[in-house]
Amino acid sequence: MSKINILDEATINKIAAGEVIERPSSVVKELVENSLDANATQIIIEIKKSGKDLIKVTDNGDGMPKEDALLAFKRHTTSKINHSDDLFNINTLGFRGEALASIASVSHTTLITKERNSVAGFHMDVIGGIMKYSQERGCPSGTTIEVKDLFFNTPARKKFMKTETNELRHIIDIVTRYALINKDTSFKLTHNNNTIIQSDGNQNLLNNIASIYGNEIAQDLLKVDYKDNKIKIAGYISKPSQTRTDKSQQSIYINNRYVKSTTVSDALYDAYHSLLFVNRHPVCILNIDIDPEQIDVNVHPNKSIIKFEQTDEIYNSVLEAAKQVLEENNLIVDSDIKTEESQMKFSEMSQVQDMDFLVKPTKYQFEPSKQTLLSEDKQTEHKAAKVIEASRKFPRMKLLGQINKTFFVAETDDGMMLIDQHVVEERVLYEKFMAQHIQGRTAKQALLDKEIIEVTPEETTFLNASLRDIEELGFEIEHFGDNTFLVRSVPVIFKRIQTKELLKDIITTTGKRNKVKEIKEEIITRMACRASIKAGDTVSIQEMEKLIRELTECRLPYTCPHGRPIFIKITADELEKKFKRK
Repeated sequence: MSKINILDEATINKIAAGEVIERPSSVVKELVENSLDANATQIIIEIKKSGKDLIKVTDNGDGMPKEDALLAFKRHTTSKINHSDDLFNINTLGFRGEALASIASVSHTTLITKERNSVAGFHMDVIGGIMKYSQERGCPSGTTIEVKDLFFNTPARKKFMKTETNELRHIIDIVTRYALINKDTSFKLTHNNNTIIQSDGNQNLLNNIASIYGNEIAQDLLKVDYKDNKIKIAGYISKPSQTRTDKSQQSIYINNRYVKSTTVSDALYDAYHSLLFVNRHPVCILNIDIDPEQIDVNVHPNKSIIKFEQTDEIYNSVLEAAKQVLEENNLIVDSDIKTEESQMKFSEMSQVQDMDFLVKPTKYQFEPSKQTLLSEDKQTEHKAAKVIEASRKFPRMKLLGQINKTFFVAETDDGMMLIDQHVVEERVLYEKFMAQHIQGRTAKQALLDKEIIEVTPEETTFLNASLRDIEELGFEIEHFGDNTFLVRSVPVIFKRIQTKELLKDIITTTGKRNKVKEIKEEIITRMACRASIKAGDTVSIQEMEKLIRELTECRLPYTCPHGRPIFIKITADELEKKFKRK
């Protein structure tokens, strides 16, 4: 029985503008989506000359009967929807019934397909949109579509194709996106007979990610598993220490459809907030399950842009899901001490059988002993050392001293910890001040000796317009005539800062935006940085202890507000390997 319908005119008119095949990756995307809609558990994509000569997609999906195959290349014929109301309840990746027709119109296309329970399959050739050959034939269950000589009859479009390297990069990108999220489906992508991507479809998302991105990334990902009344969010995000210079390893899916969403992206970055170093971007593979009636995928022909019925709810859910994960996990950075053994590439290791993609915790367990944290009766012999008991966010550690007047050194149950002294106080001051500021109770300290600041006429105009915003930051300033201002008080938390320098900084940082409130957090971050102890400052064990205890009370005690790490952990196992004890 035929599953493919010819859509009525009313439905056709409500579908977004016709499908446009712009480049080889557009073909790959549509064919892979069709394979997934057909319940394929194995998809093989073969490419020649970056898709210019051949794009071949083979799957083991449901296949099609002869009558459906004959309709498949006609415009607005689809098995995914029946009438216009279905556009508001899309449960498949494809639905418009235009992709195959668009592909066949600009190429030499061959279709070979067979339903699982059928005796014979069906073969047909379409050239430039016109069927040239059709015949029943024996073939495996599933569907194979070959696309040759893409854009042979549209020289203008062919002319504007990019280099083969560029076109291949786009193909790899789209296959990667769908291979990542479809853990139950194996993908194989070859180019000129060389395998580029291969995932096994082993029903484990993390192993699936490891097979594509490598174990180094996979082992530093944090699991997201969030659910509220309307949506479910699942997947992985990276630790702040495992970031990239661009967003290329961010994959966002809505109901397993790869999309680009500023709503989801903004929520993700707001969750990381002050954990990310400047110009660094987290890795993420996130799927959001939501009632199809709450979204509109019929916005753009390539279906990568969607609209949410309740944008704020989606934003808040993603924000909460990511914040929970970041707050509940230990984000201390492990050191990267290289040894001969650890320098083996993932590509070499992945050839070893039964390694489960090497996504495993370290096997080494350092047993507490008399040589680790000193027992209480021994502490009297080392009065300088201070023990910080374990908390949910930190392991137990014993503070030993300073290195180069820059780093604290601490012993832990399974090794040692290096702690950046400047970054510790910067995070503490930042969170203390933000808590006061959010509550509208910024503590101020009056200056015994009032400070006078001279500025330029342009800066005078800016300061006069910004006095209220600056006051909210804890400064009490008044115009003192001409181009001078009088500073009467400063925020208590940042009393160590040089007021004149900081206010000059605020003026410079604000720049052309001309509004303090637009960059208020940037200013607070800078104040915390300026007020913190610096490299080269001597810090006693008692002062270290006080700072670490204050740090344990912080919400995100792993990085400074700029995203630089506070801790670097070195395990005893790593040290023993470095000294060739193992």
